[in-house]
Amino acid sequence: MSNHGPANHLRRARLRVPCSTSNLGPGFDCLGLALGLWLDVELVGEAGDAHELIAAEGTAREWPQASNLLFRAFDRVFAERELTAPRARFAVRSEIPLERGLGSSGAAVAAGLLLANEFVSDRLAIGELARLGMELEGHPDNSTASLHGGCTLGVPLAGGLRVLQPELSPRLRFAVAWSDAKLATDRARAALPREVPFADAVENPRRIALLLEGLKRADPDLIAAGGEDRLHVPYRLPLIPGGAEALTAARDAGAWLATISGAGSALVAITDAACCDGVARAMADALAPHAEWTEHHALEAALGAPRIA
Repeated sequence: MSNHGPANHLRRARLRVPCSTSNLGPGFDCLGLALGLWLDVELVGEAGDAHELIAAEGTAREWPQASNLLFRAFDRVFAERELTAPRARFAVRSEIPLERGLGSSGAAVAAGLLLANEFVSDRLAIGELARLGMELEGHPDNSTASLHGGCTLGVPLAGGLRVLQPELSPRLRFAVAWSDAKLATDRARAALPREVPFADAVENPRRIALLLEGLKRADPDLIAAGGEDRLHVPYRLPLIPGGAEALTAARDAGAWLATISGAGSALVAITDAACCDGVARAMADALAPHAEWTEHHALEAALGAPRIA
């Protein structure tokens, strides 16, 4: 690797990156959706021998330990251009909970990639950044959604990553809820079987087709039918205290689809503006007997790619 440093000196730069939910039932490791909980990152200047992080009040206490992906993503862009990454100081404020399946890692990766890309003269295209995000995370759904905004379908192909952006109806709203119960991605993946029945493997692609058309039309029946999953939800749901009860409560409150967000432990439901807050509250109320505390939000999709300011 050459040692001629970045083409542009570091300056202050900041951006706001959305969280993401993923899978939405059958879209395992490919379907992502950016939502309006935010990670704010500001590059405040150069550091000494190593990257530095300042976490704002209200940001999860674990964020300093979680910052490694932000640093690695920042460095990776420079490495892709055979440049030595400068050491930088980052200030972060995050609304995104850690280890809840709402893309905290994907948002950190997206922030690092986008900030670094400001300081190389030969900038990487968004598709190249998405590929790097997939390589850093091991799957494309969360970081791709945070990079692009809206709904994304990321499919690894030979030599790269193909990203599609399915249309979302503006009528859709998204309820999320979680409790103090964390669920690490590694544990959630360990719960998955090594083999599944052939009929289950065949069924999921059919459901995705229904789901994507339902998201485009805001069609409750298509979304409900399209959100069924046989590959991961049945195996992960028992790991979430109160999870099954919360999904039932969401549907009773008017959710068209209610499922695990990513690997969990957060839950996500799709509905309209009239029902969204009630659905979020219903999920939180069902989680409450199994938890010390709960949190819930009624959210809109976060549309458009993050912009550097």
